[in-house]
Amino acid sequence: MKPQFKILSGVGAGNTYVFSKSEILIGRHPASDLRFDPEQALDVSGRHAAVFRKGDRWYVRDAASRNGTLVNGHRITAETKLDDTDQIRFGRDGPVVELRLVPDSTPDSAMAPVTQEAPIRASVATARTPAALNATMPGRAGGSTTQRIRVEVGRQTRYLRSVIGGLLGALVVITGFFVYQNYTERMARERDAAAMQARLDSIIQMAEAAVQSLQGQVSGLANALRQSQTEVEQLRVNLASAQAAGDDTRVADLRRRLDSAAQALSYQQAAAQVDYPALWEAHQTAVAIIYVDFGAGQVFTGTGFAVSADGVIITNRHVVAGADGRRRPTRIGVKFADSDQTFPGRVLAVSPDADVAVVKVEIRGGTPFIGRLDAAVSVRPGDPVAIIGFPLGVELPMSQVQGREVARSSLTAGTVSKVLDDRIQLDGYGAEGSSGSPILSRDGRVVGVLYGGQPGTSGRIVFAVPVSYAARLAAPYLNN
Repeated sequence: MKPQFKILSGVGAGNTYVFSKSEILIGRHPASDLRFDPEQALDVSGRHAAVFRKGDRWYVRDAASRNGTLVNGHRITAETKLDDTDQIRFGRDGPVVELRLVPDSTPDSAMAPVTQEAPIRASVATARTPAALNATMPGRAGGSTTQRIRVEVGRQTRYLRSVIGGLLGALVVITGFFVYQNYTERMARERDAAAMQARLDSIIQMAEAAVQSLQGQVSGLANALRQSQTEVEQLRVNLASAQAAGDDTRVADLRRRLDSAAQALSYQQAAAQVDYPALWEAHQTAVAIIYVDFGAGQVFTGTGFAVSADGVIITNRHVVAGADGRRRPTRIGVKFADSDQTFPGRVLAVSPDADVAVVKVEIRGGTPFIGRLDAAVSVRPGDPVAIIGFPLGVELPMSQVQGREVARSSLTAGTVSKVLDDRIQLDGYGAEGSSGSPILSRDGRVVGVLYGGQPGTSGRIVFAVPVSYAARLAAPYLNN
């Protein structure tokens, strides 16, 4: 038997996951098998607990988590045996998961069934021949009766022969039309199939070239390209099946899916050409962890980035003022990347109409900064971007220098998938981002400020405030 986990409460409630592994790591860290939202499931630690097999039984142990692990309401302090339907809570107020033991044949993930549409069958209408003509032969003057009968029969059968001949001719024409139409349609299908096959070959070759061009820069983007290759290969198999069956509807559906896969792959290929290490090296020292103390032991972290040498920093409104934008922090601390020092900061401004805020930190000698904000900078779907931040905040591994923790930022590659007036939607290929992270274009300009993600996508789809909002809010505090 292997474990099935159903999330009963919190973000992702209702989702079910099955694992074949003998040890399942649980937490908010990107390396977790059962991973909770790093922005919302704050009761769950980065590495919270592990469920593992010992012999024929399953057990759970707490991984020195901050808020502890409970089984059926009781906090555990050692390895604890699990039974079917046991409930595990991560933190006293954290999400609850129900364990079910399912057969080993249960798949780890279920693919949506492909709808097999019935082939279209043409119906052929049967032609009806006219009924035989019955006529009363009128009497004639002159000639023998036999002769008159012969003449009348010849006249009536001549008309019948002409009708039958016309019907046969029409049948030949209709049959020829259908034969020609079937031939032309078959040839068109074969041409379309050949063109699609060539396109598949080209896409796969381009994807392989893009993977090789990354040269280990961003493993998440390389993995995304590999997944796209797998999807295209599956389309190749489905195409061959549909072509053999002569299923025009299925071929059309494959063409639509191929167009979508080709567009996504083209975005990924464009992203693969960006020099991410150079972007990270040029800008990461201007990115900082922001610690926000709301009192009563409530300390939250986010990411910010300096936009001037005198310490003007952009971050999210919800980082420094809470989800409703009304909270006031008692203390703010700022630690820049590659630094082991934390400096006090203060809130300068909070936007009333966007999730963005301005913080000031005073550091003798000034601060590294990412560059001036340009409100006119814009992006389009398909543009590659880089995200620099601190996912999971202080729970992200840090470097130790003479016993002090040095902040190390993380780099995520991505592409723009949708642009609206008040937000930018991104497809991220790597570790989950952190609120307040700068979104950088391929030439290093800030295009947005990350503020959240789509639930259930594990950081795959994230959202950013356009840079114009941050530029307007910060303008009064920048020395021109």
